[in-house]
Amino acid sequence: MTDALTDTPPPAADPARPPAAAVGWSFPVPRAQPCDPPAEYRTEEGEPLRRVPLSYGGEAWLVTGYKQARAVLADHHGFSSDSTLPGYPAFPLSSKRTVPGHFLSMDPPQHTRLRQLVAAEFSGSRVRALRPALAASAEELIDRMTAAGGPQDLVSALAVPLPALSASQTLGTPLADRDFFLACTRDLQTHDATVAQRVLAAGKMNQYLEQLFTAKRTGTDQDLFSRLARSLDDGVLTMAELVGVANLIVVAGLETTAGLFSLTMLSLLADRRQGDLVREDPERWAGPAVAEALRYWTLVQHGVARVATRDVELGGRLIRAGDGVVVHLATANRDRSVFEEPDRFDLTRGVRSQLAFGHGIHRCLGSFLAQTQTELAVAVLMRRLPGLRLAEPQAEPAFLAEMLIYGLRNLNVTW
Repeated sequence: MTDALTDTPPPAADPARPPAAAVGWSFPVPRAQPCDPPAEYRTEEGEPLRRVPLSYGGEAWLVTGYKQARAVLADHHGFSSDSTLPGYPAFPLSSKRTVPGHFLSMDPPQHTRLRQLVAAEFSGSRVRALRPALAASAEELIDRMTAAGGPQDLVSALAVPLPALSASQTLGTPLADRDFFLACTRDLQTHDATVAQRVLAAGKMNQYLEQLFTAKRTGTDQDLFSRLARSLDDGVLTMAELVGVANLIVVAGLETTAGLFSLTMLSLLADRRQGDLVREDPERWAGPAVAEALRYWTLVQHGVARVATRDVELGGRLIRAGDGVVVHLATANRDRSVFEEPDRFDLTRGVRSQLAFGHGIHRCLGSFLAQTQTELAVAVLMRRLPGLRLAEPQAEPAFLAEMLIYGLRNLNVTW
């Protein structure tokens, strides 16, 4: 990667690089059907990628084929996550300045250094050791729910407090401040939020986290944030980097787990046959149900952005150095050449390699934790309340269509 990218003249037109205006719409397109990604992203010919105009300005290659999406995400040498580079797609939350600690928008070695500081906390062995505590959290919340009686909103009763409890136990964030974190997260991840709204939310979160780390720096607690706060004395990272890393972990963890749990439960309660499999054997089928929910719903609504750092041939097209790329994970997870009947939720399909959490070095750090916590909560809930059902089965669920992370606003259930 060199500074020459900024001085490269626009490439001449060629058949492999059709004009973006040819598609007749700009990305992103609102969902016409809440259960499916926008139909515009698919073509009858099954094209895996094409150039599209962006509603945020400029244009990019939209990658919708599964194999091509996986290839882009795996190639961190040919495709950069650095949002400050020329050509990087103008996306919500992307910044044209380097934000300390935000390793999702960095390439190695900066990305590697920061991610490794927290990676062990989310490793497979660490998460497996947490399973009893995660299951106990689900049991506690279900105890409260059943004591209050039905009907109840499963989102507010279980989906939202579940990751907050986990964050309190593992990260060291005060449980009492859950509503503050959720409000900041919603302001940051609302699709059409203004720059001013995002700046205000980020400022509040950063100020809060800096105060939290200052207090934890002299403590003896063993949660992740306490240990990281004490590492400031060793010069391993700066306060600004620590706040940025923590911001990523908190913001991503709350909405992702809440959305995954609520959408998994909607799928199981809306389809009696699918739900009965989990009711009859929760330990066997809760895991496959969550895996299929990840493929079917794919929480990241508008995909992930990259910019090419060299010429790359992909799907029969030439992506040139400096071209922006948008990998639409939700459409890639519905690729008919990879998944049979992809528009049908089927927990028996045995899906193993969906892209909901990304792929490669930038795969979601907390993906295994989110998936494990959701699986345990689904298993406990269906075992404890086998009669659980939708309180208003004919009502259209209220989806978080305006959010960058998909989910449900509420899910009313009874038992």
